[in-house]
Amino acid sequence: MKTSPETSLPAGMVLGGLHGSSGKTVLTCLLLAGLEARGFAVQGFKAGPDYLDQGFHNSFSRRPSVTLDPWLMGRDEVVAEAARRTGNATGILEGVMGLFDGSSPSSDAGSTMELSRWLGWPVVLCVPAAKAGRSLAAALRGFLSEAHPERIAGVVLNGVSGDSHTDYLREALRPLEIPVLGAIPRESMLEWPERYLGLQAAQEYSLPSCADLAAFAERTLDLDGFQSLAQAHTAESSVAEKAGPAPSRRLAIAKDEAFHFYYANNIDWLRAEGCELIPFSPLHSRSLPTDLDAILLGGGFPELFGSVLADNSGLRRELKHAVDSGVPCYAECGGLMLLADALVDVDGRRFPMAGCVPGEVVMTRGLQHFGYCTATERSGVAHNGHEFHHSAWRGEAEHSNAWRVTRRRTGAARGEGFRTGGLHASYVHLYFPNSADLMRAQLGILS
Repeated sequence: MKTSPETSLPAGMVLGGLHGSSGKTVLTCLLLAGLEARGFAVQGFKAGPDYLDQGFHNSFSRRPSVTLDPWLMGRDEVVAEAARRTGNATGILEGVMGLFDGSSPSSDAGSTMELSRWLGWPVVLCVPAAKAGRSLAAALRGFLSEAHPERIAGVVLNGVSGDSHTDYLREALRPLEIPVLGAIPRESMLEWPERYLGLQAAQEYSLPSCADLAAFAERTLDLDGFQSLAQAHTAESSVAEKAGPAPSRRLAIAKDEAFHFYYANNIDWLRAEGCELIPFSPLHSRSLPTDLDAILLGGGFPELFGSVLADNSGLRRELKHAVDSGVPCYAECGGLMLLADALVDVDGRRFPMAGCVPGEVVMTRGLQHFGYCTATERSGVAHNGHEFHHSAWRGEAEHSNAWRVTRRRTGAARGEGFRTGGLHASYVHLYFPNSADLMRAQLGILS
């Protein structure tokens, strides 16, 4: 679908921040829970290549949260995907980092602001306010000027210390003539810890109930104001869903506490291509699903479960036998780590893995090859992707043969990934609809 910049979309809003860790995920979850409790249909979105924040969205919404990423998807696909998902719901798009932070230091490229302009959705800024006073007004003047005042529809004060602090900040912001749509106080149930790739995964601890979060949203946010904002930007969607073929290919997909980095967009694409997704757990399953046609190993945090993965030797042997026998297997990041000869943690402990990819994967204390990239096959076909990992494949220099990966920001290039028989293993994460030919060939899908 080709969509012009002027295409009218259904209701939607963007939740931006002054910088990373502003509280955008908390605000998004409060809105999802609060508006759904009122019977107001909402669809969560996440800007950028993140997997973790969507796990939180999914805990408080009936609809799976969906990625909207300028680099991975491109403008037409971003707009079309938003239209597909919001024909009968209000879109709530959680931004990435600060509002203007993207792939360029001198433009909006790849930023939350770029997505807002593409979609025509207004921005509500989530403002860290724990230590804020009148200086906050000066900072917001800069954001309003850069974005143009009509683009910013309101602010939410995050981390206020009480009613007196909230009243002070409202008075300080009054000259800006921008609605304050809520004030979120410090609350223990919303203190979600961070780790090296972002928030700690939602699967790893108990979150508040939808009812508790909705009640908190009613107390702290102007939900009437948010509903009015959404309804003011409502239009009819003209994008119809396409029915996919009946499932004809059994695809085993790794899903558990260690492996859960999957975009809802990619999962839907696989189903639309006729794949029946059969979940299994590299941590807990003692065998692979039967009658397999292909295997999908997504990313996650296998390094946190090295001993458990090593102890599940039966599953590792079955996985190696399947790959060595030519069963098509596509592995991203954590999946590559599982298929390596061994996983070595930051303390030097070595855990045997499946042994399908030659060489060890060693955990590192700093990010490796972080950011957007282009992965170019030997045929010359290029794929937009991204990497973010705290590990290094020690066999890369000798054994990489999948493609050449070029950093978008710096232009640095290296050989990366491992291909043999039916196996494709790489650190690069892809958006499957835009790499459809590769995915169909890799998984044996008949187009």
